[in-house]
Amino acid sequence: MAARTALSRPALERARVSAPRARRVDVVCAASRRARRAKDAAAAGDVAAPAKAKKTSPADAKAAKAARDKARKAAATKARALVSDQGRAYEKIVNEMGRESSREYVLSVRHAPASGAAEDVVGVLSDWLPVCEVVVADRKAYEAQMFFKKQGMSVPETDTQTLESAQIEGAPAVRMMLPKYKEHVAAMAFVMSGVKDLNMDEIEYGIEDWGSFEVAVDALAAQTNQRGKFEAAATLLGVSVDDEPGDIKRVYRRLIAEAHPDRNPDTTQEKFNAIKDAYELLCGRGDTAGTTFEGLGDHRRDFTPLDKSHFGVSSATKGQNDPASVAFAMRTLTIYDRVGTVFSTRNLKLAQKKAAAK
Repeated sequence: MAARTALSRPALERARVSAPRARRVDVVCAASRRARRAKDAAAAGDVAAPAKAKKTSPADAKAAKAARDKARKAAATKARALVSDQGRAYEKIVNEMGRESSREYVLSVRHAPASGAAEDVVGVLSDWLPVCEVVVADRKAYEAQMFFKKQGMSVPETDTQTLESAQIEGAPAVRMMLPKYKEHVAAMAFVMSGVKDLNMDEIEYGIEDWGSFEVAVDALAAQTNQRGKFEAAATLLGVSVDDEPGDIKRVYRRLIAEAHPDRNPDTTQEKFNAIKDAYELLCGRGDTAGTTFEGLGDHRRDFTPLDKSHFGVSSATKGQNDPASVAFAMRTLTIYDRVGTVFSTRNLKLAQKKAAAK
């Protein structure tokens, strides 16, 4: 048996003192670590200590939902009231002044978010959406007309009092008045397409006369009615119905050259004719070509985007620098069948197409 080494008590004490002490290990769960870090941060003044989440009772949740529903209904009621009031004012101006002494336009709006990001754009406003008619007239002439009508008299024509529409600058007058009517425009957009809570500082405006707008409506109707034929022709060419005419033409030239019987013995006359007919159908759309709102129609369109940097002012050459000099009102386009539906649907499809292309 091996000899046992004897150690004295003093030697044992010295060995105990010189031996390294085992380090203490504290096992802390993840939740405790997060709580400790939050407590240390709060003590250091970095962030507030997280308050314990209070569980919402079913009664409180129901009350909150009821409050939100009430607020939405109140906002919708207010918007419809604004639209109704403007409609009556519109009819009054047109009836009293006549269309010879007033000017009428169609107002369209488009969303341009400050971020510039496509994902921040309101889909239904991804392109111009017609929302209402606007009428402008000379307020002095309008008030004079109203005054003399109440007296049962006709307005006397003088050198200083005329009811000619030349007194109103049209587009500049509309541009001057719109800053005062942001809430009304938002209400028009709401009843037209259901869009709400718009940041009106991110909304662009454009106007055109009724003749121009009718060209756009007719072009979109033709585009919708013949969509099936256009899509079949586009599929044959390997393009999209909404591609620009120049892009379609480039594809067509390549395909027709490849399918020409004199150049390619493997092709057929039927294939050549099919390509030619498909291209002629798409190009024959004429007024319906193009993917933008401005692209609906032809040279008869006079759609004009309004420069917001000059909002609230107008040319002083004809005295149109005072909003008080202009009689102005709006009327919703919902009175015209399907106008809101077709343009809203078109814009949503364009927005979806842009998102899918990314």
